[in-house]
Amino acid sequence: MKLLSLQPEGIRLVTPELAAGTLARWPESAWRPVIADLPADQPSVALAGLDRVLDELIATLPAYDSALDAWLAPRLHMALPLSRRAASNAGVFRFLSVVHRPDVIRHRWANVSWATMRSRFWSIGTRHTSNMLARLWWIAELTRQGSSYALTERVLTKQSLAIQIFVRSWSQHRPAVEAFVDTLHDAPSEDIEHAARMLSRYLATTPLEGLRREDIVGALLNRGPVGR
Repeated sequence: MKLLSLQPEGIRLVTPELAAGTLARWPESAWRPVIADLPADQPSVALAGLDRVLDELIATLPAYDSALDAWLAPRLHMALPLSRRAASNAGVFRFLSVVHRPDVIRHRWANVSWATMRSRFWSIGTRHTSNMLARLWWIAELTRQGSSYALTERVLTKQSLAIQIFVRSWSQHRPAVEAFVDTLHDAPSEDIEHAARMLSRYLATTPLEGLRREDIVGALLNRGPVGR
């Protein structure tokens, strides 16, 4: 199968039954009317390589384990060679999650809250409640350096880091993410949350593009005690 795009009206396919797994996957007759091909100027993407990665994930890593994120993000990104323009099409990740491989979403996340689970199939972004595959692809895209995904794995190994970083606009600036991870990787969750808030306030009045990595580290090291 090739990569396709699930159109906005396809939200009707995100049902409690799909989220719970009582409906394993929609038949083609249900999703074909709400599917579009990718634009003609974008290369076709075959999904066999991605399927091998996702099959290995399910076969080797236990369900509901946050360690899945750090394992999957680099492999997902390599298996989906998309430009940023192509990846900005929300429909491609909705197609993957809702139509092609809903089993992977269910393997990563327990169906505890319908509203949250629905978001993990549908909503696009890098928040931890967003579409799982879109979130991990974009985190890998924002943190890789050439062929190295070392920063990707570090930031996703500690969920409190990933959650606090990728709800903020400065997460799109790799040097800021790297400085934050290097400085706060071993910190308690409350310190990470506080430092992320303080850095956001600092950057509200200081252009991020003009800062060196050392400037960002300095701002973080002088963040003050938790709760200030």
